[in-house]
Amino acid sequence: MHLFMAGDRNYILGLAALLKSIDLNVTKSGEHQVKISIVCSGIDAQQKERLQNCCKYEIDWQEFQSNYDKLLSLFGSKLSYVRLEPGKYTQATERLIWLDTDTIVLGSLEPLWNLDLETMPIAAAANVWGNPNNSLDRNPYFNAGVLVYNMKLWEQEQLSEKLLQNSHANLWGDHDQGALNSVLAGRWKQLDRMWNNDNTEDMSTKVMHFMSKPKPWESSTPNQLWLDMLSLTPFKDEMPKIQNNSDWLSSFQQKYRRLEPWLREPTIKFKSYLKKQKH
Repeated sequence: MHLFMAGDRNYILGLAALLKSIDLNVTKSGEHQVKISIVCSGIDAQQKERLQNCCKYEIDWQEFQSNYDKLLSLFGSKLSYVRLEPGKYTQATERLIWLDTDTIVLGSLEPLWNLDLETMPIAAAANVWGNPNNSLDRNPYFNAGVLVYNMKLWEQEQLSEKLLQNSHANLWGDHDQGALNSVLAGRWKQLDRMWNNDNTEDMSTKVMHFMSKPKPWESSTPNQLWLDMLSLTPFKDEMPKIQNNSDWLSSFQQKYRRLEPWLREPTIKFKSYLKKQKH
């Protein structure tokens, strides 16, 4: 079983909790060897060693290769675009599972690994908020927080190249997720919501996804399941700091979240206008 993820120094605690959750839950049968590939930016050797100690499975660290400079990012980081080039960072040839760094694994991922993708290049769960680029769009739209790649088909169809071309030609508000949904419209196998679930009260969840702000490591009242995972890692000493120092950040992000839909569209349109002026 090959798992793929990415993180920078701002997401270290998210990575730590995710890795511990993988350590505890990723496989129940013990039939699968587990390989983890992490694309990182700004994580030093000491932090990598501490993250490796969160998990018994060996981590293959890949440095972020920034060839996404002209692509849209409202928040500064272009790290999520590595999802568009899974082969470049993992050399996987058959199957690959992507996990966002703001998720935790609560059940075995063996059903995903053994999933019959049929003729689909990817499997994903539907986005709970629909298409953030067009609120009137009622077509199926997936969330890219948990993905199962059909790497053989991915390489055959040169999908990474097509996705990067799409990202350069369009300014998607949700960045690489918009490109994925554009290029792969109608060509994704839908997963049950339990594999990518933002409902933190749903105990049937296999992969819990903290989609909204604040993230657990930014909140003065982090999710208890997430905290339980972090408490089993070398980063457990960070827990009091999270709860004591994040009140102001949590308040700011809650306010920003309410304003974000109003700010996002004009920002994207303005960037699109500037881009057109350059051509």
